[in-house]
Amino acid sequence: MFIATDNQFTARGRLVDSPQINISEKTGNAIVSITLAQEHPFKKNEAGERESVFIKYTAIDTKNNPISSRIAEYVTKGSLVSLIGYHDSYFKENSEGKKEYFEVKRISTFRNEESKEKTLERRTKA
Repeated sequence: MFIATDNQFTARGRLVDSPQINISEKTGNAIVSITLAQEHPFKKNEAGERESVFIKYTAIDTKNNPISSRIAEYVTKGSLVSLIGYHDSYFKENSEGKKEYFEVKRISTFRNEESKEKTLERRTKA
């Protein structure tokens, strides 16, 4: 049995780069892909150091939720954000006629964990 929450994720980290909006040629929807630097949950060595992992997330505007536009407006490189979303997948046929499967981490909601002033300060430094 499939439960709607089975493929959900929550994430928290800092943006590696400022979000850039792209427009889908097929649908005309705005799309933003962001990469978060997140602390790995396991210690790297006996000194207790942790390393960062870099994970890519995608947001797509819909008629009822202009999320990618809001992400691009409210956050910038270095911003601390929290995300909630779901894992999505699709396939394409390659030139040999075989299916290639892809996974996408789609953002449903986000929260900028910093003040507007801090975001503006980061933008002026960039």
